[in-house]
Amino acid sequence: MNLPGISIVLRQGASIEEISRELSDAEAEYKRVKKFYKDLNKLAAEAALDERRDKWCMFRMYMSLRCKMQFSYHLSCRAYYGKVSLKHSKGELKLEVNMLAHRYPGDQASTSMKDPKALSGGEKSFSTICFLLSLWDCIGCPVRCLDEFDVFMDAVNRKVTMRMIMEAANEADRKQYILISPQALNGVKLLPSVKVLRMSDPERGQDEQ
Repeated sequence: MNLPGISIVLRQGASIEEISRELSDAEAEYKRVKKFYKDLNKLAAEAALDERRDKWCMFRMYMSLRCKMQFSYHLSCRAYYGKVSLKHSKGELKLEVNMLAHRYPGDQASTSMKDPKALSGGEKSFSTICFLLSLWDCIGCPVRCLDEFDVFMDAVNRKVTMRMIMEAANEADRKQYILISPQALNGVKLLPSVKVLRMSDPERGQDEQ
């Protein structure tokens, strides 16, 4: 009569105690290798994340600088001055605009920057468009829309703004600009690439049917 223990000894050539010890050692080695593999993957993931984070910071710095330069450039179309201050760590953005330096060159008072909130309606709208064009230059959105952007603008600011937007649209690659304005286009020189769709005037004073 063969007992289970005797049968194992004959098949394996080892005792139950030896096989149990080898099994325990194999399980321990498996856990060690599994932990090493997990730690290695974690280390590789952290290194890859650090690399992506560094590239993101460089990209953000480049785009911030690009936005600042574009904002100054667009303001210079009206001989204005301004700057964009970005504090990424605090999530803060500040715009400062000087509309008087071109009128009173050398005047110390004229060189002080102002918050856009302190500007007139036309100046505020113009500086807002300048900032918006600067942001658009940094993103890849294929469709850009503006509605009633020139409502508070005077004739000079509106003319300069329209020219800026049309030039930006021509320079943009595979981008569609849609501008909606309640005002007429008198005095605005349109580029050949501009298509104007004029809506019919609303009927006023008509009784509801």
